[in-house]
Amino acid sequence: MPKRQKVVYEDTDVIVELAPRDEELPEMVLETIKNKGRPMFFDELVKEFSGIAGEDRLRRAVNHLLALKILMEYPDGSLGLPGMKWKPRRSRKRRRKRTPRLMTDVVMPPKVYYIPPEQ
Repeated sequence: MPKRQKVVYEDTDVIVELAPRDEELPEMVLETIKNKGRPMFFDELVKEFSGIAGEDRLRRAVNHLLALKILMEYPDGSLGLPGMKWKPRRSRKRRRKRTPRLMTDVVMPPKVYYIPPEQ
């Protein structure tokens, strides 16, 4: 389970917490894979982050880490750190590799379209 964010409300049945921002997701993905101690498939990451971040946001974070070469994709499609021991867990190879892309929100600061007037 990824690290808890700021808890807004907590009850015996429900815990409501703030969702992580896009800039925080890559670090959370790395922590999750490090804590697991083995390469993880994208489906496993989606299950870990269910209710915290959507699949599209998670895919962007993974592709960002692949572009920075912090994360690597193994032939069976699992994702792990470069020094991690890899053992194939699926018999078929992944047909299409993921496309490494930098997240522009993280690399470049957002543009400010409105500047409030000084008083």
